[in-house]
Parts: sequence; structure tokens; C-alpha cells
Amino acid sequence: MMTARTIGFVGNCQADLLQRLFQRATDGRPFRNFYHFYELDEAEQPKARADLAQCDVLFVQDIKNCEDYPLRDAIRAETRVLPFPFLWFAAPWPYDDFNGLRDGHARSQDDPALHTVTYYDGALGRLRKLVPDPEARVAAYRALDLSGLIKPERILDFEARRFEAQDQRYGHAIGRYILERFRDQPLFNTVNRPNGELLVMLFEQMLNALDIKLALPPLPELDELAVVQVPVHPKIGKALGVRWATDDRLYNFDGERLNWEAYVRAYIARYS
Repeated sequence: MMTARTIGFVGNCQADLLQRLFQRATDGRPFRNFYHFYELDEAEQPKARADLAQCDVLFVQDIKNCEDYPLRDAIRAETRVLPFPFLWFAAPWPYDDFNGLRDGHARSQDDPALHTVTYYDGALGRLRKLVPDPEARVAAYRALDLSGLIKPERILDFEARRFEAQDQRYGHAIGRYILERFRDQPLFNTVNRPNGELLVMLFEQMLNALDIKLALPPLPELDELAVVQVPVHPKIGKALGVRWATDDRLYNFDGERLNWEAYVRAYIARYS
């Protein structure tokens, strides 16, 4: 068993969830732990610096702005820094704003604080300009009647190569697991919200890195990210062979259970 006593987690909501799981799973053991988001207000930085000054092992999520972490200078030379992956999967949601096809009109209507928990659709954003009538827009979106859209099969090919590199870098097989099973079960709730099964796999990798052996208790928090779900477009699901992405499948959205078409209509009504 390692001698470290203070374990830190830095990253997005996945890191926050993993820190809370670590705290509960190691209850009764001599560990202190903390979580910080990458971007901190000035008022939050003194406490964060104090935590980092005591940190023995720091899990740092490998996301795009990892190098821009504002408190990198506060990490002690003695601290063992362990990167861990940001789990996301673009192929089932190729036109999600997260992947770069922005819906700036929709974004401009929301509080920026919501942009990390609200999912915008770049294809619907383009169709808003081309098809003013909401009913016609639903039909055009169902048919994906819009030129210039990258084919989901191409994005899946890119994701397969990204997952292979990720598995090699971190010495695990989570990427391969996703590629082998995503057609038969929903492993992600949105483009960047993995389900509990994947988070367990990542959590076990972290425990292995810390040389901690324990039987995991029931962890219902692992599925709390399912409170927000984005439907998979049925035509995209068919192109990728995603058998569960049917027209009538229900998804969690804003406290309701909506199928794909109802979700699209709600999006159009909200942002048109």
C-alpha cells in the first residue's frame, strides 16, 4: 500500500464525480482528497493552492486546456502527477456543438454558465437559416437534408484511431471496449457524459495506479450523468449500426422523457 495521504483530482464534471466516488469508496481509510475545476475564480485560488501544497498524488484530466491550468506553478515537485483521459465519443452525435459545428444563435440565448451542460446542434443551427418553417425543419433534419455534413462513418473511423491511441497511452482497453459494445448498449448519455460502466472501468484504473485494493460498494452516483441525455439521430444510428437508437426510444431531458422527434421539436421551439 502506498504511503500517500492526500489525493487530488483536477478536471471537469467527470473528475468531480470520480473524486466523490473515491471519497466514498475509501471511507474509513487514511486519505484526504479534493477536487478542483480547471478554471478557477480568483477567490477560489487560495484554497486550491493550499490543497496542492499538501497533495501527494494529483490526477489531472487530459482535456484540451490541460496545459492552461492556472495553478500549474502551485504543484509541488514531489507530487506524483497522473493524467487520466476525458471520456467522450463523437460518432453517435457527429453534429453536436461539442465537436465544432457550432449553433451560435442557440448559444447566444443561454447563460454562458449553461454551455457545459447544454447540448447544441450545429446541423439544426444551419437548418434554422435555410428552413424557416419549424415543421419543414423537422422533416429536413430527419432526412439530414443539408449539404456539407461530414458522414458519421468518417467520424467513427477517426474515433476508432483516437481510442486506439488513448488505450496505448493509458495502458487500458476502455476505448476498445467502447468500440466493441456501443452498437448494442448506450455507453454514453451525451457526447461527453459516459455511463456508470465506463466510469467504473476508469475508477478501477485509478485505484490500481494508487495500489489500492478494495471491493467497490454500490455506487449509484456513477449514473447521475444520465440526468441529461441527447437522442441519437435515427439515421445516424442506422448508418453506424446502433441497434438501440430507435425512433421511439425515450431519453431524459429537462425532467421529462422524450423520444428523438419530441426532443428535436423542443430544441426548435426553444431556439427558433
